Amino acid sequence: MSEFLWSKENNRCFGCGDNPWGLQLDFRSDEDWVVAKSTLDSNYQGFEGAAHGGIVATMLDEAGAWAVAITTGYLAPSFKLSCNFIKPVPLGKEVSVYGRVVGRRHSIITSEAKIVEEKKGTLATAEIKSKILENSVKVEE
Repeated sequence: MSEFLWSKENNRCFGCGDNPWGLQLDFRSDEDWVVAKSTLDSNYQGFEGAAHGGIVATMLDEAGAWAVAITTGYLAPSFKLSCNFIKPVPLGKEVSVYGRVVGRRHSIITSEAKIVEEKKGTLATAEIKSKILENSVKVEE
């Protein structure tokens, strides 16, 4: 896993940080993709038995951000997130969250992300646009 140039205690990111209310996603490189496993509990519920759409969007956005960080070596905030909710993301079942970079034009990075459940297949997808800023945080592997 890549490490940021700040301590784990200072990373309070809702998606990947040391945050007791967060998702605590732990992304790893897997060929062209980054991937994290997650089993959401009822704290992240939308309608009964399914994750809230905002949580699903956060997971997709986080996967895109990690793909950009690992591919470019920089953190780059998202400025556009386009989600497709295909099937409900179940609570209490392990899902895999994937992200990868699919394009770059100067400092604009395009990534894609998906959430997959073993038996149900692809549950949600997204296209994410991010921008590397001059003061972006450098990432070390």
